Amino acid sequence: MISKIGKTLLAVGAIVASTGAGTMPASADQEIIIGLSFGRTGLYSTINKTTEIAVDIATEEINAAGGINGKKVKIVKFDTAGDPKQAVVAVRKFARDDNALAVIGPFSSSEARVAFAAGEREKIVQIPNASSAPGLADKFSYAFRLTESEYLQFLRVVKTLKARNALKKSVAIMYGTDDVVSKAVGLAIMKPIFEKEGVNITGPLGFPSKAFDVAPQVSELKGKKLDYIGVATITPVAIRVLKEIRRQGIQTPLIGSQIWADPEIIEKFGSDGDGSVFITYFYYDRDDRSRTFSRKFVEAAAKLGIKKPFPHHVDVSAYDTMYVLKAAMEAAKVSGDPSKLAAERTAIRDTLGKLSYDGLIGKICFESTGDAQLPGYVLTMQERKWKLLEAHPALPCTK
Repeated sequence: MISKIGKTLLAVGAIVASTGAGTMPASADQEIIIGLSFGRTGLYSTINKTTEIAVDIATEEINAAGGINGKKVKIVKFDTAGDPKQAVVAVRKFARDDNALAVIGPFSSSEARVAFAAGEREKIVQIPNASSAPGLADKFSYAFRLTESEYLQFLRVVKTLKARNALKKSVAIMYGTDDVVSKAVGLAIMKPIFEKEGVNITGPLGFPSKAFDVAPQVSELKGKKLDYIGVATITPVAIRVLKEIRRQGIQTPLIGSQIWADPEIIEKFGSDGDGSVFITYFYYDRDDRSRTFSRKFVEAAAKLGIKKPFPHHVDVSAYDTMYVLKAAMEAAKVSGDPSKLAAERTAIRDTLGKLSYDGLIGKICFESTGDAQLPGYVLTMQERKWKLLEAHPALPCTK
């Protein structure tokens, strides 16, 4: 039972401590403190607000099983509202004021871009559960990402469709111009991959993600012979784009990478989404373990008034990150003693890259770049359900 989730909802930049079940003493020198930098509010809140549910589930499981090295885990939360400046404030506060040993987050690539530099100065590990824009962690020794490269994932999508002879005519690309990851996926991932694979392209057509009206861009697609319309933007915007595409009478299905592979599209896309193809690194119906966690997550979300058919892959990434940190902290024998804080933070960093983890996602390891290698599940929508087209195993890590 999740007893502490969502008891306090604070405004942007607010911090709330959350502890799970357990009977261990709660004095500061007997706690393992981990920061959670996420966006309960703001641009990414539709996806990001359930991150804390997954973290709280893992925290209560870990504490119920004895904690980490016999110490109770305490999660200190900071709502960045998806603002990169607040992500910097968060990591500084975790490091300087809260005695955190490591940080889950920040959530987005735009936040990670600046927070990683701040975390490097503070010498504290950060592990985002969603940031997937190329080449953000490799410049920093304390930066890791439990996500998969958008480039690799979209290449898997295109390879799968080519093998099925589903890319015969042309594709269009529409992308958000004012979001780091949307722009990167549209221009630095979709476009070069289609070109490399010999697929004809219409566009790319850029539009402001915050713009309500995308009719002018969509109207440029009318009359085109298209296999798919590639949409590179976050979930709420992808929903709006699809509705406009259908309003203008275009029945072409969408193709995407991970950034709108959200359970919410089942309801919000509806039958308009039939035939759309995308990819995720967690498939809720993969096996008994994934189905068991999905049921637990859905029940926890429902208690907070959040309706989800199953967890987003970034929720599962946050859950697995808790266990990844647990494994690293146990291997490094961290104590949470404030007098050893600097040394133990560095020991966590040094241990993370050496271990492999059996997570809910699957086998997890980190490259020397700080990025994880994760599987890819190419999915399509049919009659408001997700259907598996092909499973791509995680690549082996090269240390």
